Amino acid sequence: MFRRLAFYGVLLFFSSCAAGYEAINPSKINYESSTENQDIVFSYRYDVLNERGNRKYAKKENLKGVKLVAVKIVNNSSESFLCGDDYFVRANGIKIKVLEPDVSFQYLRQISAGYLFYILLTPLQFYSGPSSIPIGLVLGPVVTIGNFGSALSANNRFKEELQKNYVYDQVIEPGDTIYGIIGITKKGYHPLTLE
Repeated sequence: MFRRLAFYGVLLFFSSCAAGYEAINPSKINYESSTENQDIVFSYRYDVLNERGNRKYAKKENLKGVKLVAVKIVNNSSESFLCGDDYFVRANGIKIKVLEPDVSFQYLRQISAGYLFYILLTPLQFYSGPSSIPIGLVLGPVVTIGNFGSALSANNRFKEELQKNYVYDQVIEPGDTIYGIIGITKKGYHPLTLE
């Protein structure tokens, strides 16, 4: 009985741990999809969270119907333009909503407070013969604080990268190349354009 409970406890522990966050770094991505419209080259890549090993965040993309897309925009024209004002992201010719970084973050973040439930491990006892060892007094707080802190730190790095790489409302001068990350509310992997 104890071995079975211990097995399920260990399984729960390792399957529910907070995940770290690996930066997407949109300037270092190999962009495979690209379109050109009036000397504006728009390249993009889906599934960047998964490719960087951010599986917990990538799983939320599917659950919430929000996709993060790394983008590269090259202005080969002789005029500057404002992304999101002069040009819009479209999927199959239809203008799609690009989410603010804080909105994308709210959809995809880890819920740090959810890891506080590990404190319930505190009353856990290990029985060896007639005596017991209160391993939960150490295990409960350590696991709780470790997971909570890890999720909080990962979320902070994730949010910072989203805010730093937001390209909408950014002026792109002639000859400039910018890289960014946008959140879109689109199911599936539709071809994107900047028009």
